[in-house]
Amino acid sequence: MENLVKLDRRLYLLSQRKLRSPWISSMMVWLTISGTKGSLWIILAGGLLVAGTQHGRVVAFLSVASLLCAEGLINLLLKPLVARERPYSRYGLKRLLVEAPGAYSWPSAHAGSSMAAAVVLGYGYPSWAFILLSVAALLSYSRVYVGVHYPLDVLAGAVLGIACATAVLAVATAGLHLI
Repeated sequence: MENLVKLDRRLYLLSQRKLRSPWISSMMVWLTISGTKGSLWIILAGGLLVAGTQHGRVVAFLSVASLLCAEGLINLLLKPLVARERPYSRYGLKRLLVEAPGAYSWPSAHAGSSMAAAVVLGYGYPSWAFILLSVAALLSYSRVYVGVHYPLDVLAGAVLGIACATAVLAVATAGLHLI
């Protein structure tokens, strides 16, 4: 476990010291801001609710349910329980590209909510799944890039988001027969 934490810290420092580029930074900041409170995914779901078919409205509802599951699990339960310090606090980095978020780092709610929504939307619209999951992955990585998360925070958040999506889809397909 100690080696994994060391690797996590090294990868974070590598991203901060070697992998930043001015032409990528603006895109990463935009992605990270669009993921705050699941904004991007809620806008997509809103579009499906307003302009979609019955199928689209069900997928929109399920994607928001999955996103809220991930946000709640991560922000209300796991972050306070684990209380992992943010990486910029540990290293005294002053090069954050966004405003510093709350005190705790593990797991990433941006990654969790993005993966939760993208998996459900991709399940409902398989031809869009690759694009949706790619956006979710980039948005998740943006949290490391802008300096507010370790890579394992993002990985853990993504896994939890996928788990929330899987649970919501399992209930919707088996129990409620919604999709």
